[in-house]
Amino acid sequence: MKKETHMKRLPHTIALLLLLLTATSCDSYLINGPLDGMWQLQSIERHTPDTVIQTSSDLFYSFQRHSVLVGDYINPNELAGHLKEEQYISLFTLADDSLTMHEFHLYYKREHLPYDTTRLKRFGIYDTPVTFHVEELTSQRLVLCSDSARLTLRKY
Repeated sequence: MKKETHMKRLPHTIALLLLLLTATSCDSYLINGPLDGMWQLQSIERHTPDTVIQTSSDLFYSFQRHSVLVGDYINPNELAGHLKEEQYISLFTLADDSLTMHEFHLYYKREHLPYDTTRLKRFGIYDTPVTFHVEELTSQRLVLCSDSARLTLRKY
């Protein structure tokens, strides 16, 4: 009789273990808290000259583990938007309220486009490496400030 009771509990025990393993494994890649994920760049406020640049709705930053990808979508409003040809990737470090993005590299291209760091300006990156002060970081809003610009982003 005891053996039958143990056999009935076995599927429930296995299901519980699988649920616990799944829940803990999902958190293992979110090492940067609310920073991890896709962020839409909404505006760039230049310090010199003092201007505000409203960005197109398709520019994004994507933070995962120790890397950041910047790029844009062709049709961001469509359900299945496609990435444009040119994207840049960099390693980054996050310590206290400081976010440093190191040298960027061209991540993906189908055409042979020359790598030009001036192309990063449309993302609010005017120097590499660049260090941003994290003014605000919530699950929905990110505000970064460097010596050159203040970036406002929202979570996708």
